[in-house]
Amino acid sequence: MFIEMSRDADHGGKGWGFSTCLWAPIKKENGAQWPFWSKVRQVLPGDVVLHLKGIPPNAHFTGFSVVASAGYKTESRPPILGQWAFSKEFFRSDLTDYMPFPMPISLKSIFSTRKEELSEYFIENKTRSVRKNIFYVIQSARLQCLNGAYLSELDEQLAGIILGSDFSEESEVRSQDVSVETAHVIRSVKARIGQKKFSDLIKSNYGSKCCFPGCDVTDADFLVGAHIARWADRIDLRGRADNGLCLCLMHDKAFEKGFFTIDENLNVKISEVQESGQWCMREVAPYVVNGFRLAVSLLHLTH
Repeated sequence: MFIEMSRDADHGGKGWGFSTCLWAPIKKENGAQWPFWSKVRQVLPGDVVLHLKGIPPNAHFTGFSVVASAGYKTESRPPILGQWAFSKEFFRSDLTDYMPFPMPISLKSIFSTRKEELSEYFIENKTRSVRKNIFYVIQSARLQCLNGAYLSELDEQLAGIILGSDFSEESEVRSQDVSVETAHVIRSVKARIGQKKFSDLIKSNYGSKCCFPGCDVTDADFLVGAHIARWADRIDLRGRADNGLCLCLMHDKAFEKGFFTIDENLNVKISEVQESGQWCMREVAPYVVNGFRLAVSLLHLTH
């Protein structure tokens, strides 16, 4: 997870605006690198970004977005460059599924009510062998945003401090400083993060390869961790590798649509031939008819 701190209302202009993408210059004007810009290159599809918008004391956490594309370098330039006009190249990552908080969360309020927890986190982070790049500092015993901390790291501990019980606890107890509607968004995003962790675990266990017989898709961008028993239906199986299959996008969609199922022995099954597109008839039906098993081993069933 990450925090994007945007103080510029235009944020690059059309096609580069707020919640559309993350972007930053490759280097400073003097040629030096800046970790809070380079972080854009590190984001991956499915990562969650919490948006902090505005200039203190009027800065607010306004909502979440999901990363749609891995960070990359580009010579394309935002239409509104402002002080970054010196840069010839930029880091960029596209965003999707922006979920705004119905009532934005005041950073000033967070700094005031969570000062002790945030201070402890800051001090603890300084003692780590590998420090996280975080968005705030302590100066003269006061918490304040770190100037230039455009994209910073957000782990579950820090997210729990900022967002309260709706993020850090499993219970339905609502934080006192957010609305019911905002709490619902927080819980929805937490569920999405859980699903992302599950998908990453499944893809890793399957060696980043689609397990459907005869499928040779190995590109991570075209693979998903699919649930055998749905996430919403089986709380007890959430996060368990033995409830997951690594499938390519096409086989995942075929599985989701019910074109094929699997039995307890992992045989590919279909109850009857269904009307479907040519791709499914060519790529799925032959394996169903011939009784192939999914490429699952004991390694893949560990958790």
